Amino acid sequence: MGKNYLHLGIGHYGIGFKDGVNTVISRSVRALWRINPNLRITLFGKLSPDYKNFIKPSPPFLRYLNIDEFDPIEASKQLGGKSISEQQVHDYIWQGTNIAQILVDKLANMDVVIAENLGIGIHPAVTYAFYLYTQYSYMHKNNKKFIYRFHDFVQQRPENFKNVKKFHHFPFSIVPHWHSILYPAYPNIKYITINRYDRWRLVEHGIEENNIYYIPNCVDKSIIPPDDRSDELRRKIIEREKLDPSVRFILYPVRCIRRKNVEEAIFLTKFFNTLSEGKVFKKNYNLKGKFHLLVSVRPKEGDDAQYTKILLEFVKNHNLPVTIGLEEFISLEREYDSRDPTKIIKYGIGDIYKVAELVITTSTLEGFGFVYVEPWIMDKVVIGRSIPFITPDFQTAGMKLDHLYTALLVEGKDFKDIGQEKSNPDEAVQERLSKTLKLNNPNYVKRFIESNETVILATLRLFDEEKRKEVIAKNKEVVEKTYSEEKIGKKLYEVITSA
Repeated sequence: MGKNYLHLGIGHYGIGFKDGVNTVISRSVRALWRINPNLRITLFGKLSPDYKNFIKPSPPFLRYLNIDEFDPIEASKQLGGKSISEQQVHDYIWQGTNIAQILVDKLANMDVVIAENLGIGIHPAVTYAFYLYTQYSYMHKNNKKFIYRFHDFVQQRPENFKNVKKFHHFPFSIVPHWHSILYPAYPNIKYITINRYDRWRLVEHGIEENNIYYIPNCVDKSIIPPDDRSDELRRKIIEREKLDPSVRFILYPVRCIRRKNVEEAIFLTKFFNTLSEGKVFKKNYNLKGKFHLLVSVRPKEGDDAQYTKILLEFVKNHNLPVTIGLEEFISLEREYDSRDPTKIIKYGIGDIYKVAELVITTSTLEGFGFVYVEPWIMDKVVIGRSIPFITPDFQTAGMKLDHLYTALLVEGKDFKDIGQEKSNPDEAVQERLSKTLKLNNPNYVKRFIESNETVILATLRLFDEEKRKEVIAKNKEVVEKTYSEEKIGKKLYEVITSA
């Protein structure tokens, strides 16, 4: 490559923001740095306001490159406020051509470029720009190699897919087909998927099998706190939320967005409290204490904020035991007072895991599914919904996840499908939420139990601390062995250096 060091670029729409892809990027950087301390890494995209605090400690050869044009909001401004969905293919092509030139100029000294999830339709002009840039690099024989890492697929996001499909065959050859843009097959491109099912998806899309690498995401053991300060954090949450000191917390460690299906977690928390209150007299259905659901991150804008607003209004109106938004207390890592190194300003992810008794997931769509693996290294059991094509990867690795359910039947329908016939998604959410109120009726609860008896018993068994010890020990062992930063980092480094 003409140099005595390797320069790696990693690009995403936004760098340093609090989302799943950025979590993967930060863990990848740390893993690669440990393998090769001399590796030059540049993270490029729209930089968050506090991007300098994104990766701590910062590797010596880590650099950041701001590209405003990667931001869909910036793209809208350039076109007089037209949203991505309102823009037409000629808008995408005009912006994409300009962005491609920026890539040619600013990424010139990079040897390998990883494009993170850039084909999901959030900003089609960026997808088109990479299509042009990979083609340009191949034709000019500049030895630059590309790796497309897929976290999920645009076909899983119908609204985004509509945008991408604006690229179709025109009488004029200037407009390529959307399929060619999403899945370019030049020899200088390799592909990474984070689950096995997506690997075969790429094969179906025409990518050669030997050009696709299955590399799952890694679990970061540095989230384990150096000491146990969970009592402090627990007390602060209880004081803010005005809760009973004996409350039992169930944690849903996610950003509150529609595909996380938080209303189902609310339904289940209400159900657990119904059993705890003794409204159903049935053997093996006894629980003790008052349960309270904690959802980590509350979105501040866009459709996700609207979704969260609906949930919070319902929770407030019906006095339900739910908290959405712990940003006041929690960050990715602990933050200490500079004047008093023993005083914690914000607690880390590991601290909130320690506060929780159990972790729940009711998500309907994931690319990898951190929630299925990460809690176990904190000795926490995970209950809730299984996702076909995602959880089987973990079971193949040896994890015990048979207690998870693939369907939760409520009035003859899987809970996630209730209200799907409605054209307004907010109305569908309201209909699902309304089922929670019916749990005040003991007969309704009994019918719900009868429809889901096997999965409910498997879940309730894990509320017993002694009974969950075995499954925690087994799954923790598998996670530490299979999804360690060291092991996954080596796989990624091999692909980068062989690219």
